[in-house]
Amino acid sequence: MSKISNEELVHKAVITTDTLATGGKLNDAQSDRFIDYVVDETVLKNNARVVKFRNENLTIDKIGIGNRVAVPKEEAKDPGVRRGINTSKITLTPREIMVPFEIGDNFRELNIEGDQVEDTIIRLMSTRLGNDLEELYVHGNKLGPAVLENEIHEDGASNQYVKDSYLSLQDGWNVLADSGHIVDAEGQNIGLSLFSRAIRAMPTKFRRNKANLRWYGPSDLSQIYQEKLSTRATSLGDDAARGSAPIAPFGIPYVSVPLWDFNARIVEHVTLTGTTAVSLKNGPIVSGSVVVTPTTLGATPVAPYAESTDYTVDYAAGTIVRAGGGNIGSGATVKVTYRAYPELILTHMNNFIVGIGRDIRIEKDRDIYKGVNQYAITAKVSVLFEEDDAIVKVRNIGMGV
Repeated sequence: MSKISNEELVHKAVITTDTLATGGKLNDAQSDRFIDYVVDETVLKNNARVVKFRNENLTIDKIGIGNRVAVPKEEAKDPGVRRGINTSKITLTPREIMVPFEIGDNFRELNIEGDQVEDTIIRLMSTRLGNDLEELYVHGNKLGPAVLENEIHEDGASNQYVKDSYLSLQDGWNVLADSGHIVDAEGQNIGLSLFSRAIRAMPTKFRRNKANLRWYGPSDLSQIYQEKLSTRATSLGDDAARGSAPIAPFGIPYVSVPLWDFNARIVEHVTLTGTTAVSLKNGPIVSGSVVVTPTTLGATPVAPYAESTDYTVDYAAGTIVRAGGGNIGSGATVKVTYRAYPELILTHMNNFIVGIGRDIRIEKDRDIYKGVNQYAITAKVSVLFEEDDAIVKVRNIGMGV
């Protein structure tokens, strides 16, 4: 049987204008193929456990064995104890997302593909959805980072901020990994000693089989490490310079996540009292990257608090101080958004869980007054780690070679 290309896969999933006109809800087989397509377009393929579900919440059973199970055996004598297993559950709570877009009559009539352009655009939107999901899985933060309005809306203000409501849908892996084992690099550049510290921070029971472990991090961080290797006057250095050898420190493959920002955007809610310095969870942080706004920040653009006037930052130490006489009252809690030094996660390749609901709708409508066809792709998604104890997160990695 011949293999089906991604483009054919989406087409065979009946994501076409003719089918959309009949209702838009994909059946189970179509949903599965659509989910496979979206996942195949991201780094999640082969690097995460993708769970398809129907219900509002998905509960996954965890089974483990805690302490020692072996006991001494005496001849013809019952040891008097029985060992059991530990059971627990984790719950994926999905959030609904939508991809809304319009295609105008003039564009559809005048472009080279004619009416078929609608099917092409739907496939492009599906591909972009995969990228957006990957961004949410990595950088999601329920607190909602402050972003310039023109990052969200093309005609938005370039000097006022709004809450990124998409990334605030749920916490992503970068936030969830804070529940694991933390290694603070304190500005140390990437290298074997840092990788070794991360490995040693993981409980032995999770690192016995290195074949199942993976490093996850920004593509630029792996590029820096590869550049570092290339300076060696060895065959490994030559291979690194040619890019012919995979990056696998201590035998653990490095998975480059393209949408993982080299300097990830971090958001915290911090209470500033008097002129007492408050430590942020990252430090050092990228100079000039701090934005301070009210915690009530929403869709209405606001001007941020002014550095030096309302607060001061020690970027090397990663601390923030309220400035006396400014617009931030003593004891006020504010939203602090900033760019961190690179971060890295070490965990089991199946510890990442991505939940995608099968109730996927791809619907079409018509606005006769505007002369456009309107579309909406709707899905439910969730993300979680199965075992926090199997996670090591390295923070504050230096940005040099």
